[in-house]
Order: sequence, then structure tokens, then C-alpha cells
Amino acid sequence: MNKRPIRFFHSLTFKLYLAAAICILSLLTINLLLNTFAFSDYYRDQKQTELVQTFDELNVLAQEQEQLIRHLQQRPADKAALLLWNDFQILYRDRSIPLLDDTPFFSLSPLDIPNGTYTVNDRPLRGQEGTEKLTLYGRTQNGLNVILQVSLSDTGQTAAIANRFLLLSSIVTLLISAVAVLLISRYFTRPITRLSAMAQNMAAFNFNDRYVTYGKDELAELGNSLNIVSETMESTLSKLKTANARLVNDMERVEQQNEARRSFISNVSHELKTPIALIQSYAEGLQENVAEGEEQRRFYCDVIRDESDRLSQIINRMTMLMQLESGKEELQIEHFDVAQLCQRLLTRNAPLFAQQEITLSPLNVEPAFVWGDPQLIENVLSNYLSNALHHTEKGGTIAVSWAPTENGTLRICVFNSGAPIPGDDLPRIWESFYKVDKARTRAYGGTGIGLSIVAAVMRVHRMPYGVRNLENGVEFYIELPLK
Repeated sequence: MNKRPIRFFHSLTFKLYLAAAICILSLLTINLLLNTFAFSDYYRDQKQTELVQTFDELNVLAQEQEQLIRHLQQRPADKAALLLWNDFQILYRDRSIPLLDDTPFFSLSPLDIPNGTYTVNDRPLRGQEGTEKLTLYGRTQNGLNVILQVSLSDTGQTAAIANRFLLLSSIVTLLISAVAVLLISRYFTRPITRLSAMAQNMAAFNFNDRYVTYGKDELAELGNSLNIVSETMESTLSKLKTANARLVNDMERVEQQNEARRSFISNVSHELKTPIALIQSYAEGLQENVAEGEEQRRFYCDVIRDESDRLSQIINRMTMLMQLESGKEELQIEHFDVAQLCQRLLTRNAPLFAQQEITLSPLNVEPAFVWGDPQLIENVLSNYLSNALHHTEKGGTIAVSWAPTENGTLRICVFNSGAPIPGDDLPRIWESFYKVDKARTRAYGGTGIGLSIVAAVMRVHRMPYGVRNLENGVEFYIELPLK
């Protein structure tokens, strides 16, 4: 799967960076607008609150004159301008509050408001024209007259200075924020980028990638979930591949079995065709009195009998082979003596060996007990001996021997002198109806099934079997368990 690179302006890092930058810029702009249009009202409200608090403080202190005078002497200079008087004299006055001859303050006139109350306005006193002042007029509970005043003329200038400073600080803030937001954006988008790469690998059926988590946040949970999905998918894919390989093998095995079945049927047809044709031909010859004389008729009958025996032998061996391969043949496992079994087989075939002038090597008469089905093993060794008999030249040698192996088995060997089996034919001699020398096999009446029965019997026993070429002949062998 081709991974298309993401351009920076389309990346999540840039989007987070842009969103954060817009938020910071919007906040700074709102702050600048509030400072421009709302600072004056806010400043006036704060000053008015300051005047009211000062009046309330004086209203309480005015109850004791000594305490009031001590407070006035210690009053900070940066407080609101104050003029305090009674009906007889001025008790305290800041020079910023004028007293002109034509003002009522000079005549010490009382304020025209009830005791304990006050009023606030932004009209300057006489002599203060052209200035912006916020003035509080009040009378304490005991009748003292109070004028408190603060200047409002520097509010606009203060706001302008504050705006310029805010603009400069905004630029510095934006520069620092740009770097900080970029780093923070990359910090938060790096796990997302890592998760995206992992997801792309999973889409490409690569489940070896794992997300390493360092926290317990949502991205860590997502990474753990993807790890679980990846492990599950990898396990499932492995199982699917295994099942697919098994299915392919099963299909190949079925095809091989079908091919073997077709070959088997073809070979059976071919093997049965010859004796049937001979029996039919010689029977028709007898029926039509083709044979002349008793000797020729006897010859025809001998041929019919020989071919009938051959046909019966083929059918019996085919039946046995089919039972073994289908698993219908049940093993009768016993503890039997190989030496006694081999002695019996050699005695039975002694006339055939003598007829071919074949020399038998001395047989070991010491008992050698193994586990197996004695009848099936006798059939195996009988096939080996029959095969050796018909492939040993006149005057040759046949030897039957056995010896224990390191695997706890007894290897039983049947050797015959003569020409070796061609290398290309060695793997195929166990196939049904496969004949290395077809003309010679036909001459001695072989069916081509003997070695197939050997293979089937040993597969049922789940024990090794095989053949190997030696310097002066061929050796077939099987192995049986000693314990």
C-alpha cells in the first residue's frame, strides 16, 4: 500500500498551530478593544468606589475628633483630595481644592444634603475649569462637611499608554506562543502520526508494528487497543495461512489420491486383461477343437489353469492391499520369534532355491522376539524372498539376517546378489503395478503388487522399511520393535 505524504499545511500539527494562534490573537484583540473602549468607565467606577470607601471611613472616624485628627495627619498623599470643615473652621484641606472669595466654602457654608449621605458628580469646582474631576459631596453623621475629589483627566492618556504597551507585549507574546504552540502541537500530534503509521501498516497486512505507550490518556488507550487488534489480526492471519496451506495440501493430496486411483484402475485393467484374454482364447480353442491330440489339449488346459491362478492371485493381493490402505485390516499384535518365522519361510521355498542353484547364507538360529502381526509380517518377508528369488541369477546368493538398532528396533534384511536397481526406479518400486523390468516380471508371473503390500503393511505398523543398493546386490529391510 503506497503511503501518500501529508503536506504540512494539511497536517494536524498545522491545524492545531493555526487554531491556537487564532485563539491567542483573538484574545489579544479583545483585550485591546476592552482596554480602549471600556477602560475609562471601569477606571471611573473604581475611583468612585474609592471615594465612597474614603467617605465611609471618615464617617466612622468623625465620631471621635482626636482619632479623626490623628488619621488626617497620617493620611497618605496619594489618596483622594479632601476638604473637611464644620460650621466654625476648616479641619483639613488639600491644596488641590481651591477656596476662592466668591465660593461658599470660604464662608464655611454647610452642604445642602442630609447628615450621613453623599452625592457624586463629575463637574469640577470653580477654578478647576478645563479639568476632568470626580467629586463627592457628603455630610457625616455628626454634621461634618466633606468634599473628596480625584482627577479623571489622565484616564485617556493612561489607556493609550496601556494600549501601546499591550500591543508590544502582544507581539512578543505571539512570537513566544508561535514557538510554544508549534512544539506543543508536535508533541500532541506525534502519537497520532505514530498511530496513523501503525494503522497503515495494518492495512498493508503488516502486524509486526506495536505502539509504545507512556501514559494513561486517550491516545494511550487507543494505542493499546490497536496493539490488541494487531496481535489478534496477526494470530488470525497466521491461522488463516495455516488453514489455507493445509487446504492446499489436502487438495493436492486428494488430487494425488485421485491420480493414484486412476492409475491403479488403469493398471488393474491392464493386468487383468492379459490373463482373461488368454483364458478366453484357449477356451475358445478347446471349444472349437483347435487343439490336436491329447498333449496339445493338456497344454491348453495348463495355460488356462495357470492364468486362472495368476488372475486369482492378482485379485487376492488387490483385496488385501485395499483392506490395508482403507484401514479395514485390524492388526493382531503378538510377541513372536523372527528366527522361527524366517526358518519356516526358507524351508518352504527351499525347492525353488535349489532349482535355481541359489546359495542360502547360514541363518542365525538364535531366538529374536519382536512385536507385530505375525501373519502380515510373514507376508512381507515372503514377498521379499519371492522378489529376491526372481531377481537373482542362477548360482547367486540370498541371505536373511537381522540385528538390533539404536532406536530399540530389530532390522530384518533380505539380500540378493545381482544387478542394482536403477536410481530413478528406487522411489517408485513401492507403487502398485510399477515394474522395473516388465518383461522379466511377466516371465515369472509377478503381479507388481507385492512391494505395495509390503509398504502398506509397514505403514499400518508405523515402522520403517526400505531398500538400498549394495556393491554386489540389493538389500530390502523392515524394522520391528523389540519392546
